[in-house]
Amino acid sequence: MKINSRLSPLAFATTMALGGALHASASFAQTAPAASYSWYGRIDLALESNDNGTISRSALQNFSSRLGVRGEAKFGADLSGIFQVETGVAPDDTTQSKTFASRNSYVGIKSQGMGTILMGTHDMPLKSLEGTANQLWGEGEAMEVIIHGKASSTSVGSSVFSNVHTRKTNVVLYTSPKFNDIVAKLAYSPDEGALAASGAVPAYGKDMMGASVEFNNGVWNAGVATQSQQNFISPTATVGGKSMKASKATVGLKMGDLSAGVAFSALDNSAGRKTNNWLATGAYLIGPVVLKANFGSSGESLAGALDGVKMSAFEVDYALDKAFTLYSYYAQINNAAKAKATLVAADNFPAVVSAGSKVSALGVGLRFNF
Repeated sequence: MKINSRLSPLAFATTMALGGALHASASFAQTAPAASYSWYGRIDLALESNDNGTISRSALQNFSSRLGVRGEAKFGADLSGIFQVETGVAPDDTTQSKTFASRNSYVGIKSQGMGTILMGTHDMPLKSLEGTANQLWGEGEAMEVIIHGKASSTSVGSSVFSNVHTRKTNVVLYTSPKFNDIVAKLAYSPDEGALAASGAVPAYGKDMMGASVEFNNGVWNAGVATQSQQNFISPTATVGGKSMKASKATVGLKMGDLSAGVAFSALDNSAGRKTNNWLATGAYLIGPVVLKANFGSSGESLAGALDGVKMSAFEVDYALDKAFTLYSYYAQINNAAKAKATLVAADNFPAVVSAGSKVSALGVGLRFNF
């Protein structure tokens, strides 16, 4: 359910004050532009039977349920101010609920002719590039595990290798207008905790930059993205810092009742560890039922490392209406002898105890978008 209102200046300021998002002064309320806002969210829970290779258990899982508010104040025919505050929630276990504004939360300026600039917390361009290559829900969501490298970071070790699922804080993001079905994005996040020189160790920061270009004409979609974090491995007195670099490409189509896509990525820690990854996804609509499947593979981080990962998943959705869907899924990860990847979509999936484990989950879920 969305609540959209065209508010007077005073009513807008009062509403925001009651929500705790803005304590406006009387003078501001008299001069603020008319604004519209909407509340929105998602509740997504599933009853699941899972196995992490050591133990089997039943669980009620939460999959990125969230609550948010967004708004826009128009300054003219082409220019407006926008904001969003979004928070992750866990209806099944309140201790898992996130801090306020834990998801994409920002303030910005939008122009139809010049594009949009946001400042705050937001997904980097590489993360948000998906096209039709990411369609499964619940534990079946493989983009994070395979393409964004959560399987690799677990298997290789987060101290020397990182996943590139990046919802970055203190980020500035520019999104271009759509031109000939093409949209470009550019993001920069400074390292506010950059360190000064200490002895023989030089000063360094871990600034992050990212960019993407995406084509989508409603049938075909394709895109490329890049991301780099300086000094992911910090410099020492004798060795310079190493950057964590990633590149990603997606191609897909949506034609009638069929949609499909593929994604590829290369993740490189600039210190001898690199994974090449791919994912294929498809969905087919039959009335209110959607059949979905994906398969992906994350390669070894170096020759003979035996830390590759394969993941497959199947899903059936039944839409009761546009907002409410009943779905069922089965997901499986096969780890190579020294790999330790696990499923990551739920709040509390059990960690893999030993390398080489087979991980699986079977569940039935309900998703309500409002």
